Amino acid sequence: MSTQTIRPLIYADIDLNIIDGSAIWVTSIVETMSQDPVIKPTILLKRPIIRDVLVKSFSKYENVTIINPWSDDFKKMNLNLTQTAWQKTKRLTPEQACEIIDQLDLKNEFDLFLVRGYSLANEIAQNYTFSKRTWFYLTDFPQEKENVTQDDLRNIKAIFENGARLACQTPILIDYFKDLLQTNDEQKFIYLPPMVPNYDADKISFKNVNNHMIYAGKFAPYWKAPEMFEAFGELEDKSIKFVVIGDKFHNYPHTENYQERVSDVLEKNPNIIWKKGISRSEVQENIIKSDVGSSWRHPIMDESKELSTKVLEFGLYGKPVILNRNPLHEELFGVDYPLFVNSKEEFKEKVIIAFKDDSVYELAAKRVFAVSEKHMFKNITIYLKPFLLKMKEESTPLKGMDIRKYEKINLLFAGHDLKFAQMLIDYFSSNALFNVKLDQWEGHNVHDESQSKKCLQWADVIVAEWGLGNAVWYSKHKRSDQSLIVRMHLQEKNTPFPKKIKWKSVDKLIFIAPGLKAEMEEAFDFLPDEKIQIIYNLVNTEKLAKDKLPDSNFNIGLMGISPMRKRLDMALDIFEKLWKKDQRYTLYVKGHLPNEYPWLWRRDEERSYYEHAFKRINKMPWRDSVIFEGWGDVTEWYRKIQYVLSPSDFESFHLAVAEGMASKTLPIIRDWHGADQLYPTKYIFHSVDQATELVEQFQSLSTDEFEVELEAAQQHILQHYDKYKICKEWEDLILTYKGK
Repeated sequence: MSTQTIRPLIYADIDLNIIDGSAIWVTSIVETMSQDPVIKPTILLKRPIIRDVLVKSFSKYENVTIINPWSDDFKKMNLNLTQTAWQKTKRLTPEQACEIIDQLDLKNEFDLFLVRGYSLANEIAQNYTFSKRTWFYLTDFPQEKENVTQDDLRNIKAIFENGARLACQTPILIDYFKDLLQTNDEQKFIYLPPMVPNYDADKISFKNVNNHMIYAGKFAPYWKAPEMFEAFGELEDKSIKFVVIGDKFHNYPHTENYQERVSDVLEKNPNIIWKKGISRSEVQENIIKSDVGSSWRHPIMDESKELSTKVLEFGLYGKPVILNRNPLHEELFGVDYPLFVNSKEEFKEKVIIAFKDDSVYELAAKRVFAVSEKHMFKNITIYLKPFLLKMKEESTPLKGMDIRKYEKINLLFAGHDLKFAQMLIDYFSSNALFNVKLDQWEGHNVHDESQSKKCLQWADVIVAEWGLGNAVWYSKHKRSDQSLIVRMHLQEKNTPFPKKIKWKSVDKLIFIAPGLKAEMEEAFDFLPDEKIQIIYNLVNTEKLAKDKLPDSNFNIGLMGISPMRKRLDMALDIFEKLWKKDQRYTLYVKGHLPNEYPWLWRRDEERSYYEHAFKRINKMPWRDSVIFEGWGDVTEWYRKIQYVLSPSDFESFHLAVAEGMASKTLPIIRDWHGADQLYPTKYIFHSVDQATELVEQFQSLSTDEFEVELEAAQQHILQHYDKYKICKEWEDLILTYKGK
């Protein structure tokens, strides 16, 4: 084998049975690399090929190897795979694809891997050592900084640091990632431009011949389908035909009866020729026979840092393109490009100009062709080859590594109810230092012991969420080299389980608030004080930071009313006093009704309490201003809530208060034990009268003063209970006990 042979493996989290831009990118990169016989690309399929419209474009090349995991040839490889569910589902998840790629590499020792897909890239970068030989091509990562979450930022840093290159479609995108990652490391980036087939410029006339416009691609609201087809239908000139190619409907953002609406427009207009899904070579033939390309998009797409490959394909054959005026297009085609459109009226106007004005047609066509010519397969291959050779050189010492996966801490979460730990689970699941598993118990003391034993054998660190039967079992069975962290809530107080826990085997006992710690220590004097640590509850401030809905100023929220210690009666007292002064007040009660809890409804005292409360509501003049709502997305619910009540007899933390404050909702908190250690005292009341006075005091503020108050509430949560601050405290704790 020649030393110059370059062997890349290509995999994209994309179904090649569906014709769209992302699938065409896959075929294009394979065809591009195939232009040079010393480059021998291998492509792994995500799904079995049902129709070979796209695949046959590169299957003709002798230097291309196609790996179909559902084929007999693949079975003969006898790869050591632990995941086999894909054999039935007929599609690879990122996790399954990564394992197959890793096993293929053990047999073939590829020079590099080129992968596309954010989730796929994250899985590789977080887990597999072949990431050091991988080029990550990302199009589904947020391309506006304001949309990048802390999770995204942590993920992209892992992808960048553990990868060989971050491949980007435009220099603008490279600059974006450099700014996001705060790096000037040019070597870690590669410009991987869009690719279009080779074509002979001598065949191009740059003239309108057939009076045909063409669109090829998916149908989606942001892709101006069906608006462009409807606008075309309004043209007075019926001599122009519109060739439309595509059969993939992507209904986002969701529109009712979207596919039917688009199909109806395409089928009923006699001047539209809908060819649905055809092969890439047939698409090219139709572009050649057509005269003007259409790539009009929704304004939301104007911030994209990627160039549509379809625009290049139109230009490659000498066709001008109707497209949005935006910074990227102005940079590529010139600010004076004559066929920019940003409205329906402009679209109709420029279609007519393109077909009727020969000088405009020729100018626009030559502008687009000049850009497209640089992107031909053969030219991109010449550009790419030095980078591929350099990657081959860098990869040589990385091949044949015994360590196939990054060494990580195996972190186990065990318990019957993991909803309060979900943000921790998500955080550690996306953290490059950890592998995460769950041992989901069926009840306080009910579990599949064989499953728990498997989890125990695997784990380095165990987090017992709740000090119930799960903590008892793990404290009695854990090995001396394993660490056990128990997080207790209030529910344990009235159970026998804390007494049964083998506390010598517990490394840390976590409480979420000082008041809870004091209460539990009073109930259980045997708790190991030297092992206790307070790590506050965590709040997803990013998701809660949404704008308020109009007219929310008089809306009061109560989150959860069961059991009766939540004091629905006091909430009604507060609301009633406010409503009598101003009937614009509305009380929104969120959560399950008490009769939805069988254990609660069986208790005579509880049932009697709620029956009395509901009778009271029904006979009051304000009954229509008390609205009961079920569970749902709290981030949306808080948008309409200006005040959140916490009238409980006691709480450990009351997450509803913290979530409300994070969403700029002002809390009205009863003086339950420990409240003043968690929240500012200015929000705490001692009586119903004080609570109503507190609301009225806030209502009397000027708009600017009120906004300052809202900011202060939100900042308190950001500074003390923000998800990332608390997760970092947990990470520091677990890292302390990782190597016992």
